[in-house]
Amino acid sequence: MKERLGALEKKAKGTIFQEIVEEQIERYKKEKELELKRTTINNKWIDQADELLNLYEKICDKYEPQIEPFVAKVEFVDRRDEDGEVMLSVTDFRDKTISLKCADFHTLDDYGKLEDDQFVKKLDQEKEEGGVEFFFERDNPIKRVTHSEIFQADDPLAKLGEVVEPLFKDLFQKTFDLESLMEKETRAGDS
Repeated sequence: MKERLGALEKKAKGTIFQEIVEEQIERYKKEKELELKRTTINNKWIDQADELLNLYEKICDKYEPQIEPFVAKVEFVDRRDEDGEVMLSVTDFRDKTISLKCADFHTLDDYGKLEDDQFVKKLDQEKEEGGVEFFFERDNPIKRVTHSEIFQADDPLAKLGEVVEPLFKDLFQKTFDLESLMEKETRAGDS
């Protein structure tokens, strides 16, 4: 593309159109740079959140068998394509399901703002980063984690594990029902 623009500039050089062509080329370059910046930031947010969601899935694989003996059902649910979140869902013996969810902390509004040229111009491409937030209910995030917090550590998996361990304890506490578990154990023992 640079070569073609350079060729156009050469053709216009020395003509009465030189100034117009140079202005148009300069405007075109700025538009393309803005477009590239917009795309780069958009992809960066998505990719970085996705890396964190993948880590969370690995951590859930570790905790799933630990919770399983104490509840009716545990499963990892991947809803990235539907609503951009993954979750560890736990169903207690009273058939109540609670999920510790992890989702991109950039909202659809944030991605929508990338369409605004003035907004994109103000963004510092280096400092803009993606991340995830954890919640039981979407409107009430309980922990937010940026990509750099985790991936600058020597062991990103262990680092994210430290962050979410208290959240898994909270999930366990919300679904642990000793009375129902004892009833189930008694029925199993009578069989």
